[in-house]
Amino acid sequence: MPNDNPPDHDQQDSEYPATLRITIATAEDAFDEAIDAAEAAESGIQTDAVVSFETAEGVRRLLTDRRLELLQSLMDEPVESITALAERVDRNYSAVHDDVDVLKAAGVVKFRTNGRSKQPFVPYEIIEFDVTIRASASGTDTEVSA
Repeated sequence: MPNDNPPDHDQQDSEYPATLRITIATAEDAFDEAIDAAEAAESGIQTDAVVSFETAEGVRRLLTDRRLELLQSLMDEPVESITALAERVDRNYSAVHDDVDVLKAAGVVKFRTNGRSKQPFVPYEIIEFDVTIRASASGTDTEVSA
């Protein structure tokens, strides 16, 4: 039986932090950050959500111009379905569906269910890209033997 009641957006969105940070980090650094976030959550402190990639290539594969367009559209105004999103951005349903699936798999897009309809949404007010470049330790630890 379809659910004729609209989803409670505020209640569902309150479980997400306001900001999503997309970072480039080693697996070890990402793990350490996740542990810190879990400890903060246990203390009642909400931290930013983080999606980390080990390489810049991973970020580039995720955030194509078309996917950034979808994110901006979803952040600007909710949609009732992927079909409605495809129509809004004037793109083929199949291509938009594939892009939304990629963004969902990365944890950037979420879905609400309203009856039989799956409604994609971005629960964050801000998405930040956090790219840090550091000198490698090997460049400063050169050993010279005589």
